[in-house]
Amino acid sequence: MTHPSVEHDLRALMARANQDWAGRLQPKAEPRTIRWEIDGGTYFWKIGSGGVTCTGPGHSRCTLRCSREVLGKLARRELPFFLALWATGDVQFEGDFSDAFRLGYLFLGDKRNHRIVFLAHCFLNMNTRFPEGAEFPGANVPLLELLLQSEVGIVQMPCPEFLCLGLEKAGWGVGSEAEIRGAFRGVAETVADQVEAYLGCGYEILGIIGMNPSPSCGVEVSKGKGTMLGLGRDTSEKAESGVFIEELTTLIQERGLPLPPVFGVRRTLPGEGGLEKQLQQVRERFGGSPQSPKCIA
Repeated sequence: MTHPSVEHDLRALMARANQDWAGRLQPKAEPRTIRWEIDGGTYFWKIGSGGVTCTGPGHSRCTLRCSREVLGKLARRELPFFLALWATGDVQFEGDFSDAFRLGYLFLGDKRNHRIVFLAHCFLNMNTRFPEGAEFPGANVPLLELLLQSEVGIVQMPCPEFLCLGLEKAGWGVGSEAEIRGAFRGVAETVADQVEAYLGCGYEILGIIGMNPSPSCGVEVSKGKGTMLGLGRDTSEKAESGVFIEELTTLIQERGLPLPPVFGVRRTLPGEGGLEKQLQQVRERFGGSPQSPKCIA
């Protein structure tokens, strides 16, 4: 037994699920069938590479049960789907919990905007800085406030020097260049994995922000890179990226992914000044984008 209002509301939900299918909603698993049981009526959806479509009866991986009233609220966005499924019990579910989570992403109604930046570790945690290199007690609050006001998500990249050389940099220049690069590449792999996952789900990565002139996370310039790699004693600034940024950008390109904007923001040292110039660098980088964050356009 079917009902016109149920079919109407299911079509509305299906259209919503298919709206952004080309981007963030592409399925990450094999095609599957969803069975709806609504006030005595049974309906089937197929979720596959072409989006969500109606299909005939068949084996289903999961079953959703709710009333016509609840379905109408879901279709009108009066009731968040995942909350109805997971929290309130208005939608009952049978099947694998992995399917329950995947279904929740079909009907996202929260406030996320799918726009993020990747940020060098010590902008958020000055405790990993070199001796006398921490201008702030904990984090670069002015820079973070600028990013937070821009309504972008901030992904803190791991500190490769902390992970590979130790908190006090005891491994600085100890290993060979190949050994240190290999260790840094391993850390960069974890970030490349995140970049790939976000891009694969349709997120916009506004930038990968390094810290100039770090020998690890510098982008346009680095300082002391040769001493870290055990190649010499020259500590002057060089017009080249740090080791971590080199490995990360190489990995992203090797995976055939579009390379997000990669740029460095110059660090400031205690008593050095230049904070406003540092912030202006960020404003200028985002200011030219037609979808730039509202606070820095």
